Amino acid sequence: MLVPLAIPLAMNAVFRATMRQFGPRRGYQAGFAVYWATCWGVAAGLVGPRRLAALWHPGDTALPDRRSLAVTALVVPPLGAIMTQWVPNARDAGPVAIATAAGVGVTNALAEEALWRGVPVALFPDAPVPGWLWPALGFTAWHFVPLTAQPSSAGRRASILAGAGAIGLGFGWIAYRTRSLRVVSLIHAITDASGVRQVRSTWR
Repeated sequence: MLVPLAIPLAMNAVFRATMRQFGPRRGYQAGFAVYWATCWGVAAGLVGPRRLAALWHPGDTALPDRRSLAVTALVVPPLGAIMTQWVPNARDAGPVAIATAAGVGVTNALAEEALWRGVPVALFPDAPVPGWLWPALGFTAWHFVPLTAQPSSAGRRASILAGAGAIGLGFGWIAYRTRSLRVVSLIHAITDASGVRQVRSTWR
């Protein structure tokens, strides 16, 4: 499957074009709008809308074997985001930034889970490399695009990429084993919605 390679390359071109056209801030926002639309469009095109929607069913209600590892994979990303992004910044952010962060977080989480976890699980349910590991690598690589587009994020690139890698591997493993996006989508949304500082500088 070429999607994990094609998406970062295509989005790099998109972000460059939108930022040239609309400027750094509006271009960054437009780049993400194109990315979200692409996630849903590619996922629906490859899997089908009905089959895609079914991926949010409960699936196997039990976490995968090595339950402690699964719990760690689910708890660490939102806990890290809450402690480093939400707690230090929420008080000064204000209700508008908090609401915006929630909206952006949910939008991004659902779109990314549809593409990066849903498509591989639906197409390769019994093949761990294309169904889990290769998409996790592509998901991590995609994060270079918005990070490169924002010079102000240079000091946080290593930590953001490490977090993306942990989410790609951990959430991908859980989705692959449970055949469901319900739990990972919820945790992903909580993680992304914690970024109130990013919202204040980029999305308002």
